[in-house]
Amino acid sequence: MKTKLNDYIKLFFLGNALRPYPSLNERKKNILTTFFLYIFISVAIAFIIATVAKKDYDFLLADAAFLVLSLGLFYFLRVKNRLSEVIVIFVVLICSISTLFILTGGIQNTGILTAILIPVPIILLLGKKRGLWILLAFFLLNAGGFILLKNAGLHPNYSSEWLGRVIGSFVIISLITYVNEFVFDQLYLRLESITNSFKISQERYKNLAINREKFVSLVSHDLSGHISNFASVSNTLNQQYDELGDKEKKKLVSQMAIISEQNSKLLHDLLKWSTVLNETIPYSPKPIKLERIYREVIELFDPVIEDKKLSVFLKMKSNAQIFADYDMLGSILRNLVSNAIKYSEHGGEIRINAEERENLMFISVSDKGVGISSEDLQRLHSFVSFSNPGTLKESGMGIGLILTKEFIQKNRGEFFIESKPGEGTEASFTVPLAE
Repeated sequence: MKTKLNDYIKLFFLGNALRPYPSLNERKKNILTTFFLYIFISVAIAFIIATVAKKDYDFLLADAAFLVLSLGLFYFLRVKNRLSEVIVIFVVLICSISTLFILTGGIQNTGILTAILIPVPIILLLGKKRGLWILLAFFLLNAGGFILLKNAGLHPNYSSEWLGRVIGSFVIISLITYVNEFVFDQLYLRLESITNSFKISQERYKNLAINREKFVSLVSHDLSGHISNFASVSNTLNQQYDELGDKEKKKLVSQMAIISEQNSKLLHDLLKWSTVLNETIPYSPKPIKLERIYREVIELFDPVIEDKKLSVFLKMKSNAQIFADYDMLGSILRNLVSNAIKYSEHGGEIRINAEERENLMFISVSDKGVGISSEDLQRLHSFVSFSNPGTLKESGMGIGLILTKEFIQKNRGEFFIESKPGEGTEASFTVPLAE
């Protein structure tokens, strides 16, 4: 019974305040506006009942208009969700009514007491700064009206002592409400900070879950293919060992050695990528000269370049330093150059270009090799691994380019790749320039 009652009260007072709002402060304003409107509607109904009971029908129309206006504001708040407009109209309404009571005296000159309650809704709904400005304008307007209408027939006869007490109470309540709103603002800022931290953590864990799925997909795809090839070769060697000649045996053993080397490299890349996804790999960016990494990469692949009779050109349009992690940048270039070598025909050429574009260094590695099909490009952009043999039956891409994309993103860069079958491939990326 108690739970149901709490649910009814929450639904009655909160209503559309339970909807998502950009900030906790807006949700607070919605709840308070709803609460104040309930009070206004209740007061309007009480006035109508009292007017009818006293048979004083002169004020019945005014009380009915008051009720209709309150219900209209309630409708636009709860149904149309027009919070800002309702707050402005509500503040104008309560200030106007209070001014009318103050300048006419109300019932037995008690109308001035309405001024004491004005600071609470104004500061809570409009905020500290705007609320104080509205209260100052309200005070000056009523003080001016009181002086100008001093000789009018409806002008109330407030004593100086009575006025002093009301003004003092008005100031005190204004200060108390201001301090209360200040404290709430600090709490809201803290809550919003905590909420944002939770959102960031949630997004991080969501991305981690997605990356783990990608990781599992890559492992199942690449390892299954490599292991199947190894099993096929080893079974052939095992079952037909006596029937095969030395040349065929040597060829099969050589294939097993190549597949084993590919598996070892694949496991190494998978392990490296997993450390990137879990953010355990060291990331230490610093100013770097690109030419130094270029020379290290070319020296590494020099035997293969000589074997394929490839021409490699470096075109540096800028000698500026870049700001990146040295090991990651080396891995990026190694992967891109390695793929360019694999898919280049004998006697082909590879070009490495580097140029400044605003505050970034744009680096590209292009070849005139076999190229990549549109289907494989789509798989690459979707983080799906694929493996095609090179022009000399070298091991395919595996997760090399996917690992490259992760390293580029880690270094605050972007990755691009364009390719057409039979025309070659251009892989490019950006990294920030050193300041």
